[in-house]
Amino acid sequence: MLAVVSASVCSAQTAGRYRIDSQISRIEIHVFRGGLLSGLGDNHVILLNRFSGDAEGPPAGPWAVRVIGEAESLAVTDPSESASTRQEIQAAMLGPTQLDATRYPTIEVRSRSLLPGDTNQSLRMLADVTLHGVTRQVEFPIAWSQTGDVLRASGKKNLLLEDFNIRPIRKFLGAIQVRNEFELIYEIALRRAP
Repeated sequence: MLAVVSASVCSAQTAGRYRIDSQISRIEIHVFRGGLLSGLGDNHVILLNRFSGDAEGPPAGPWAVRVIGEAESLAVTDPSESASTRQEIQAAMLGPTQLDATRYPTIEVRSRSLLPGDTNQSLRMLADVTLHGVTRQVEFPIAWSQTGDVLRASGKKNLLLEDFNIRPIRKFLGAIQVRNEFELIYEIALRRAP
């Protein structure tokens, strides 16, 4: 979700330790309907409300980044649904047949390596993503900028539920279902630690 920045790839970033400012950062998940009767289902917008992390880079050499989110803080925010419907969807999402947030309370991203992106202000980060007790390597596109002591990283990435041993919800023999693919959108701000 954030850049692992090596000095040789991105020398404009100031070395040091940075912490995520969750007040001005946002992690959003879009889940889409599918199936023959998909018109009867709904797409969902989900926010990860509690997350933290840091990025640390020496004056020379690779940076390391870690982001940890609390699975139980995932909240369905669909504006077209009633509060009771949102709560019902959220309970199913966090329950034992889906994310099983009680058994797997954290979502974690740990950087592995970094490659230059298509522009001077972009990167491609390879990271280990742990969700639902399963760890997968994922490459994230990152657009980055730095203003003073604040680093900003943003992008979006499509992932698959089944890659993390989560079976998409199916109703009416699959005529209405959640699609396997979901979209992760991230806008992360990091402040330089004293």
